[in-house]
Amino acid sequence: MKQTLKAVIDQTISADLNPIREFLFNNPSVPLICTGSGGCESAGDFAALLYGARGGVATSVTPYTFNSFSDAALKTAKILLLSKGGHNNDIVYATRRALAVNPEGTIAINFSDTDRNEARKLFLKSGSGKCFVIPMKGVHDGFVSTGTSLSYFALITKIFQPDVNLEKYRAVPDHPFTLCLNDGTPLTFEDFKSVRSYVVLQGSWGRSVACNLEGKLVECGLATASVYDYRNYCHGRFTFTSNHLEDSAMILYVSPRERDIVDRTRAYLPKSTKLIIIETEYDAPEASLDLLIRSTEFYHDLCSATGVNPESPKNPGRIDKRKPIWVPFMAEMKKRGPLEL
Repeated sequence: MKQTLKAVIDQTISADLNPIREFLFNNPSVPLICTGSGGCESAGDFAALLYGARGGVATSVTPYTFNSFSDAALKTAKILLLSKGGHNNDIVYATRRALAVNPEGTIAINFSDTDRNEARKLFLKSGSGKCFVIPMKGVHDGFVSTGTSLSYFALITKIFQPDVNLEKYRAVPDHPFTLCLNDGTPLTFEDFKSVRSYVVLQGSWGRSVACNLEGKLVECGLATASVYDYRNYCHGRFTFTSNHLEDSAMILYVSPRERDIVDRTRAYLPKSTKLIIIETEYDAPEASLDLLIRSTEFYHDLCSATGVNPESPKNPGRIDKRKPIWVPFMAEMKKRGPLEL
């Protein structure tokens, strides 16, 4: 984690992000569609969140959902394609369609400068120079994406907050999170070994980070996770917590914007509710990067304490890890086309 984080910050600081920033900042009235799979899904959501904070309208979807959009919808939007390697079928199909329908309004950010980057080849073939490759050397991922997520969040933070001081994010904070009961009693990771379900609450800067952690917990086979904003949780989701105090826990993402609602929500929870509190002092795009670094440290510590290998999680059902990503879908998409009324 420490070496990966240093590599991420060093290369983000040195990267020329002005062309990407210009694409995103110009014509803010044009809606933005972001798309990416796996570890890139939450990065797309982060970009959409910040585009909206600047006054635009944006959404983030997976490539499979992206292909349900009509040509008319894609022609009227900016399109941001995110993929570490640029070679999985999902991003390749989305790239091909985006460039066919809206080449001037499509941009991509990849981390692979190898010949396997099929997305970049499609951009070059179309005559577009808007596939930006930032190699991110020394940034490590296992089966579960961690380095890729940190890289995208750092880059997107720098794009939307150009004056951010990234130097302070070279290392994990000394106290990245708090483990406790709702009455304040301190806990250790030993108390979370029986947890099988996490309820993840978020607001504003924590939204994309919560999405990211949900993916990590599920992909490593550690536990299920459900993500809600603080108000939607209060519309009945609390019943799950009430029924599962022994085998569930709550993860609270907190920025200065959420401190009051967090306190008011906790007032209604049982004292024995297990909590993980991940908090940032910032109220700016860097708040999400700060929360992600803290959240990733929590994830690694939780895996270590519970005997889960985040690099290569157990697979007792013996599902071939190589095969699900190659489930055919493109012929079906071509045959049926996008959703149209």
